[in-house]
Amino acid sequence: MSNSCVQFSNPDNLPIENVTIPVTDSGVIRHIKALDPYWVEKRDLILYERPPSGAELVLGAVDAWKSKMEGYLENLKWLLEIEQHRFWSNVLYHPTCMDMLVSFIQEANPPYITPHDSKDVQNLYGDIRRLILVIFSRLITNKESKIQWMTKEYMAELIYDNFIFTIPILWDLCLTYGADNQKHISHLMNAVFSLQPKYFNDAVQALMFVQEAFKYIILQVNKDYESDEPPNLPETFKGFGEIRRPSDSKTDKMTFNVLKDLVIHMLDTAMTLRIFVEVYPKSVEIIMKTNFVLSIVQLYEYGIPLLYEKLLEIGDETSVLYTEVEGYIDLARSELIDMLKEILAVHKNAIFSGEGSLVSNVEAYLSVMMDVLSERLLIKDYNACYPVYEDLELLKQAYPDIDTVKTDFILQAIYSNIDEPISEMPNDNSIPNGHVEMTNTTHNEPGPSTDNEIPDNVREQSLICEVKDILPHLGDGFVLKCLQHYGFNSERVINAILEDNLAESLRGLDTSLPIIPEDIVDQKYLETGIQRLNVFDGDQFDIMTRDDVDVSKIHVGKKKEKYKNFKDMLNDKTEVKSRIDIYSKYNIVCDEEAMYSDEYDDTYDSDGVAPTADQTDDPRRPFVTPRALLTGRRDAHESEESDEVEEEKPAKSKMDFCVNPEEMRARREANMQARRGRGGYRPPPPRNTDVVGKPKGQGQEKETLLNRDRKEKHKSSRGNHNRRQGAQWKRSQGMMPS
Repeated sequence: MSNSCVQFSNPDNLPIENVTIPVTDSGVIRHIKALDPYWVEKRDLILYERPPSGAELVLGAVDAWKSKMEGYLENLKWLLEIEQHRFWSNVLYHPTCMDMLVSFIQEANPPYITPHDSKDVQNLYGDIRRLILVIFSRLITNKESKIQWMTKEYMAELIYDNFIFTIPILWDLCLTYGADNQKHISHLMNAVFSLQPKYFNDAVQALMFVQEAFKYIILQVNKDYESDEPPNLPETFKGFGEIRRPSDSKTDKMTFNVLKDLVIHMLDTAMTLRIFVEVYPKSVEIIMKTNFVLSIVQLYEYGIPLLYEKLLEIGDETSVLYTEVEGYIDLARSELIDMLKEILAVHKNAIFSGEGSLVSNVEAYLSVMMDVLSERLLIKDYNACYPVYEDLELLKQAYPDIDTVKTDFILQAIYSNIDEPISEMPNDNSIPNGHVEMTNTTHNEPGPSTDNEIPDNVREQSLICEVKDILPHLGDGFVLKCLQHYGFNSERVINAILEDNLAESLRGLDTSLPIIPEDIVDQKYLETGIQRLNVFDGDQFDIMTRDDVDVSKIHVGKKKEKYKNFKDMLNDKTEVKSRIDIYSKYNIVCDEEAMYSDEYDDTYDSDGVAPTADQTDDPRRPFVTPRALLTGRRDAHESEESDEVEEEKPAKSKMDFCVNPEEMRARREANMQARRGRGGYRPPPPRNTDVVGKPKGQGQEKETLLNRDRKEKHKSSRGNHNRRQGAQWKRSQGMMPS
């Protein structure tokens, strides 16, 4: 009895893993599980084959492929039409069912391959492609109706233990359908990873394998690549067209086919991972866990430039294959840059949407940028396509407390490479059916970036500051000379100075050399292109470059002088009179009438004694001698008033222009006697300077103890401590030869 006649019944609406179906076989009723090899259809399920093209396109090849793939299409339709328990039984227990499904996603044309020329082939390929996606979508659908369903826990174990879904299958689905069915593939990826978390660890292992594959590609073209260890690929690895592992033999030369396999594998991997990150943003956690960003940077820095060189070395520039492979390398570069953009976009979207911790997302974004800055090529090309400055400005608005030290370092590192040419990225022109149109690309002429153009002086000053942060003792001019010699690469300058291996042309320069500004005449010549030999070049009278020349300072011919001679200039008091009002406020300038008066009494002018002012005319307070100064002088003042009578001094003649020395000495002696007192000079009593005192044991007086203490304190000014002063005094007195 054929099992196709048995009707499925589930009156209790149980999950199919718990359902048993009664089957009558030769009068015997058997209860068979809903998921059992009994329900496998005896049907020949063929594998998918790629349509013939190019050299394989012979007469009748396309028709043969169409007839075979029509049978393949019928098998897909049959698999979708059967009930859920029969569908899963055939998927699990049919020997070639999963191979039939996987064969298509493995052999399907990637997006960068143009569709087949035949419209019939395109239509048949499109129908197969659509049904394969529907079947894989059914494989993650646990409930199709009330009676046909299974629990999610059972489905999770089912798809994982039976390898229904694996990381290579998921990545092949991304590459095949991710370009034009992004939402559908995104739903499929989220369903698989949420249904079975074990795939997360599998993705980590898969990315580690990709890291080794990237290292393998680099070693195939770059023997000088510094790696800690050789790529850890399994011995059974048969990728890259089954090429050999890299060897140290110099006789092994890479062929063009091997190079093509390397490039296609790199392009497939880069495009697959870019779409994987795009449709499943949570994969960024896996990338950060494996430090996969560093592998991208290393491949871009040490692999892609050498791939161009190898292609130029072993390829024929006039052939179509050469142009095709070169286009693949360009597209791989574009995919690696877009992968980095998608990784950063995940962090930016989390920041702007408020998902998760704002601080941790900002730090994750800056951490990725710092990893990219470990090499120079990727960040330079990325900045040319997607300016980093704009992203950092948006991050500062969303998170004002962002680490400005890191952001400034990122911008300085990017701007230090702006002067170097950046190769143009190929455009991704999408076409229907999930493909990317490939144009015949030739050598792209390098062109400078126009999105981040900054003045040369600002860039130079930024690089000088970057070097002087590490070596502050160097002069700006010396640092600028070094930067010019090393292509404005601050890291190379710092390493050369620290390792003392500067170029010979820089060793003789003064390390404190300043920056000497350019001559203004040279700047004007560069701006105008006209070389002028003029004494007014660049000054305030240069009418060739200035529009605000002060014409009042320009005179034609001989200028008429204001004064005839020097005497007229001295007699001109115009400037003095114009400033009288200013100085009169401070009583510095007075009128001649107030200064010279015929009624002025100059009786006391010669002796330097001012006349006694009339108390009624003086509005100020009269001068009063302080009481402390009156003690000791009161007796002398009274004696002077009673005993001494001031004699009238004879009037001075106009010829007495000098004071008589005798009178001056007499006046000085009289003043001295007045200060000494009425009884003459009384010398002070001699001070007791005894330091010997009484004999020992009888006690000492207080004054003796004070004298000893005073002698101890001031002994440094006498005796042996003043020999130089004594010798100098003896020389001045002629007591010893000088």
